[in-house]
Amino acid sequence: MPGGRPTLILFVICGLAWGAIVLHRVSDTLGSVVTEASVPQAEVQEFARARLAEMQQQSFDHDIELCGLVAENSAGELVARTTRVGDEASCDAAYFDVHSLLPRATMHTHAAFNPDYDSEVPSTIDVQGDMTSGIDGYVSTPGGRFWHVDGRAGIARQVCGEGCLPQDSDYDPCDALPPQREYTLQGLRERERSVWTGC
Repeated sequence: MPGGRPTLILFVICGLAWGAIVLHRVSDTLGSVVTEASVPQAEVQEFARARLAEMQQQSFDHDIELCGLVAENSAGELVARTTRVGDEASCDAAYFDVHSLLPRATMHTHAAFNPDYDSEVPSTIDVQGDMTSGIDGYVSTPGGRFWHVDGRAGIARQVCGEGCLPQDSDYDPCDALPPQREYTLQGLRERERSVWTGC
């Protein structure tokens, strides 16, 4: 058949080119898989603190929780995944299945000051969510507090107190029981049942 041989050669060349592209992509993906953390947790904490400090004012201005994930890439660098917008009392950090990134921690703000919420401590839902995911979490509050949630032990620890992050101008410290330095999940449940009459 006239012209059959050049067409066959063209198909073979295209097939080889396609195969080379696929093999290149596979080697790139396999070569960048992150299976083990190399960045110390202290650096993850400082990274989350800096990002939450940047997110605070938007959270206050729009009275919304903002959340995201801190991940480690194959070069041992920390990156923040796309920030998600929640509502006044919740935000769902989007988990992801990207082999080139290792999730290290969740992070979220607690929106604007609202006397109806005990927002100066992580909620039981915050702690339970990090325990379910098995990774640490970081929370910022309207009063400017910064919390670390140990996702394995289920313990929330106040890293720094009132005013260590940007603070909502409407924040009133007399609105809720002053936070302790550390809470277990049971301790947070007991706090939720406590009665506070103000300063």
